[in-house]
Amino acid sequence: MNETLRQRLVDAGQAGLLEGITPLDESTRERFESQLGSIDWELLARLIESASGDRPCGMWDESEMDVDLPFVVRQPEAEAEAEAAGVRGEQLLAEGRVGVVTVAGGRGSRLGSEAPKGLLSVMPVSGGTLFEHFAAAIHERTRRAGRPIPWLVMTSPATDAATREYFGDQQFFGLDPDHVVLFEQGTMPAVDVATGRVLLSEPGRVASSPDGHGGLVEAMRRAELFGWLSNRGVDTLFYHQVDNPAVLPPDPRLLGWHDLKASQMTTRVVGRRSADERVGVVVVAEGRTRVVEYIDLSKSAAAATDQAGRLKLWAGNIAVHVLDCSFLERAADSNRLPWHRVRRSVGQAVGQAGVTAWQFERFVFDLLVEAETGLVVEGVRSRDFLPVKQASGDDSLESARSGLIRLHRGWLEAAGGRVGASAVIEISPGWALSAEDVARRVGSDDVFEGSVVLS
Repeated sequence: MNETLRQRLVDAGQAGLLEGITPLDESTRERFESQLGSIDWELLARLIESASGDRPCGMWDESEMDVDLPFVVRQPEAEAEAEAAGVRGEQLLAEGRVGVVTVAGGRGSRLGSEAPKGLLSVMPVSGGTLFEHFAAAIHERTRRAGRPIPWLVMTSPATDAATREYFGDQQFFGLDPDHVVLFEQGTMPAVDVATGRVLLSEPGRVASSPDGHGGLVEAMRRAELFGWLSNRGVDTLFYHQVDNPAVLPPDPRLLGWHDLKASQMTTRVVGRRSADERVGVVVVAEGRTRVVEYIDLSKSAAAATDQAGRLKLWAGNIAVHVLDCSFLERAADSNRLPWHRVRRSVGQAVGQAGVTAWQFERFVFDLLVEAETGLVVEGVRSRDFLPVKQASGDDSLESARSGLIRLHRGWLEAAGGRVGASAVIEISPGWALSAEDVARRVGSDDVFEGSVVLS
């Protein structure tokens, strides 16, 4: 092994990794040394040291927070001014200034599948996947804009190959492949909580995990995507995560709010369902608007209520943002996004079973505190947030499908259509993207029964 690398491992307190090198065959050893050489051991040593304290890193309590929320566009103001915002957003799309970034590094492990989450069948009648659904929305918005909307899809080492194969098999869902880019986020080693030692997933391979959705910034820089977007005239990105089928990217209203308010980063929020809902919250601390992830909230802060019994920290982050490309690029250059540690069971590691590990991640919403001009817009949960996180119950595939059925039924009924009590309705993005679209197509003479896909 290269002596410089050997010394880096010793200095980082990871000399134990050297013990298993000798028995490895030549090709495995070369791969292992290459992986070890790609890791920032100085950074990892600092992160492990920060994880050794009693107080979880990043933990907040209520006494540290000012819960007033400046720049929040609340309901019903957001709806009252939505038309003007939507018009401006459509103009941005027609000018070719908007791209979409979908964060798709996760697998459906908690749902009983090791496939990429984007391949999950979520649509209630057609069985369409999350990727199909988002592609259909981008396709329709492209048609209306009269010009391509670039689509960036961030994968992870665990999802990249399967995602690329799927996009190829589906012929990019009818989109122009020249305007679709799949790129891979980075990883960080998993560290045994008890010993601080880096874990191996198998002999000659470091156990690693994706570096969080905040890894987007560095991954875009590494893939040279800022120049790619600039060459196409794109200066604004609509960001969302792959597990929320309520999103119909890119949303003209949020784009319009972002532009009209001269925001560098705009975030959509909804009212938290309960004190223990696993979403971050928007707060003001030290005079700056920011998002605090649920894992970093003390229980007392998460549950604090006002005199009316409502949650003080009501504004739940749903991972839907609009960002200026120049703002993102400066963040990549400055490398200022903080690291968070997440405690997870990794199940099995070399020589150990049931290991609890620290995984280190960055969060894209930490950029909000860096924005000179940030904006928070309140959305409507039933329309904007139907996450797929669990195998059953709230935030599951079942609840997302039910939510889509209720949403689409509501659009038809609001337009005057008659919907049977047992009807199961699915509206494809190519048929309608909003209640307003449905109102232009449906009247009191229209009756909907049975299982229907409007496409």
